[in-house]
Amino acid sequence: MDSEKTTAALPPSESLGFLIRDTMMHLHKVLRTYLQDYGISTAQWFLLRVLWEEEGLSQRQLSIRVSTTEPTTQSALLRMEKQGIVRRVKDPKDKRTNRIYLTKKGRELEARMIPYAMEVNEVASQGISKKDIKALKTIMGRVRGNLLNEIESYD
Repeated sequence: MDSEKTTAALPPSESLGFLIRDTMMHLHKVLRTYLQDYGISTAQWFLLRVLWEEEGLSQRQLSIRVSTTEPTTQSALLRMEKQGIVRRVKDPKDKRTNRIYLTKKGRELEARMIPYAMEVNEVASQGISKKDIKALKTIMGRVRGNLLNEIESYD
């Protein structure tokens, strides 16, 4: 019997998907240490990042922007409401839709929390040149675009 492998091997160190996910998990772990003092989860963090840029989105729009399911977004928003960070306002044109807005407390978190994101980025990019960081961002943008194109082809 032939002892050679007949299937193609893809060790984790060679898998783009594995490396991206593994890196993201480590980034989340570091980020969580900064967020825990505010009682903010990483899921809430990503929603806040979107809302700091654009308020008045629907739950569905938020889910799409942060690539989460609507139930996951719903859970995070409920917690954020209880924390006094966001408020929901019925859409006057579509009573079935709630628009999500930051409260004063939610807006004030931006000035205190963005420095943490900057620090996490500094930790992650230690020893990497600005040129390489720029190239990485370009490459990741292309990878993301390729995947989005693939997802769109499913429809």
